[in-house]
Amino acid sequence: NGAIIVDEFGRTSVEDIYAAGDCATIQNIVTGQDSYVPLATGANKLGRIVGENLAGANNSFQGSLGSSCIKVMDMEAASTGMTESQAQNLGINYKAKFISDFNQTNYYPGRDKIYVKLVYDADTKIILGGQVAGFKDSVQRCNVIAAAIFGKLTTNQLGMLDLCYAPPFARTWDVLNVAGNVCK
Repeated sequence: NGAIIVDEFGRTSVEDIYAAGDCATIQNIVTGQDSYVPLATGANKLGRIVGENLAGANNSFQGSLGSSCIKVMDMEAASTGMTESQAQNLGINYKAKFISDFNQTNYYPGRDKIYVKLVYDADTKIILGGQVAGFKDSVQRCNVIAAAIFGKLTTNQLGMLDLCYAPPFARTWDVLNVAGNVCK
């Protein structure tokens, strides 16, 4: 697509030339492949690595999950890691589950739906990606999925992950626990 291909140090194929930002590729944490993900988070992190390396360090960028989010009116949506179509296109033996649950207890004002889709390895149950949509703190749940992917957590581990609970913030079994348990 015209992006400059760089390695994990930000080096291009031309000696002593580095690139970072929306012009450069970054490595996908899940697939290990070069990806074009023009988002500020990856651009800033690889830019920092390049700057450190130009100053004499030898640091590498761990890669990106392509995590992104949006808010339209009061609704939030986010995605991280691999989508189902990406897993399918790469020929990965995956499964995907879609669930809905609530963001908090029923006796505290502000209860609303959150929708979660998990993509995971069919054999190992390791989480590969996820999408979340809903209201009030939906995007923050996608951040938990990003950490789970980075840590190579399984759906079983997500189902039992010790997440914060208090009536204004979640249910005793958070929507992510429920999603993990559905995928067991």
